[in-house]
Amino acid sequence: MSADRTGRGEMVILTGNSYPELAENISSGIKPLGECRVFKNSDKETHVEIHESVRSKDVFIIQTGSTKDPNDNLMELMIMSYACKTSCARKIIGVLPYLPYSKQSKQKKRGCITMKLVAKMLVKAGLTHLITVDLHQKEIQGFFDIPVDNLRASSFLVDYIQEQVR
Repeated sequence: MSADRTGRGEMVILTGNSYPELAENISSGIKPLGECRVFKNSDKETHVEIHESVRSKDVFIIQTGSTKDPNDNLMELMIMSYACKTSCARKIIGVLPYLPYSKQSKQKKRGCITMKLVAKMLVKAGLTHLITVDLHQKEIQGFFDIPVDNLRASSFLVDYIQEQVR
């Protein structure tokens, strides 16, 4: 494994279908997106093909849950994570600007705490770290058995993003 001077391993940036333009914008200042194909077969099942080695690399998967279908977005993320895990990635970092089901973090009546289930599924699929923005409840971080970075969208950041999108 080749490492840079900081002692970190090589990195690969992947994305699903949730918001490829965002992933392109994020990766453009870092390195090109890795080669990955995420698609549905005729039975509407999600398939993932990663077309480059992730062995011993730090893999960042950029996926958001706020567009299209959050269930499909989560399933894509979990399958991509699991594909990286079984391909011996060193670390698998999920970058989710919006974390689906984060508003379902409390039990109501005979229901369940859905966000806790989602957290367990993401970790089981292979995530080793999660980066998100403005969680609905900061206590959600405790649902995960992995590090969670809950970034704050300060007015400075929001202004910068709005200027760049125009």
